[in-house]
Amino acid sequence: MKAGITTHGSGDKKWYQLQVYQRFILFTLILTGCMYDLKAQSTASKGPQVGIRLGLPLGATARYFFTDADAVEGIAGIYNETFTVTGLYERHFDLSALTVQGFAWYVGGGAHMGIRKYEGSTKFIAGVDGILGLDYSFAAIPLNLGLDWKPAVHFSTPSDLASFAVSARYILNRK
Repeated sequence: MKAGITTHGSGDKKWYQLQVYQRFILFTLILTGCMYDLKAQSTASKGPQVGIRLGLPLGATARYFFTDADAVEGIAGIYNETFTVTGLYERHFDLSALTVQGFAWYVGGGAHMGIRKYEGSTKFIAGVDGILGLDYSFAAIPLNLGLDWKPAVHFSTPSDLASFAVSARYILNRK
């Protein structure tokens, strides 16, 4: 038997879905509170960023730079009857000298956990993630746009290696 959470009947399913939605709302509120607190603490030239992610997964994204090149990103997303929370470390490389001011590429990795409906039951999933992307921060407005590839290897269900997305983030504490 694979490790996971199995639900039986529509009552259990509705209760479980309610639990997932409650956790998503709680995670979003905590993340928003943390980003608001980090706004005052940021010493790097890039402020904390919050926004949306369109692609796989679809959801909310928040990024915090603790140096000019090093960042952590959190993603709460849904896709294909799956809900995941992902934490990533990212290393950013400035491409301004070769292109335009505000353009960069980044690479990193991290881990995720969540739930997935698979083979008729709802299972707990966990795994590791990579990320490779391009980033552009506008000089005149506090907006960051990103395009990335984020393959995810799950330990208990099939992996998602073709996960591409576009993100739009508001840059907090922008001077």
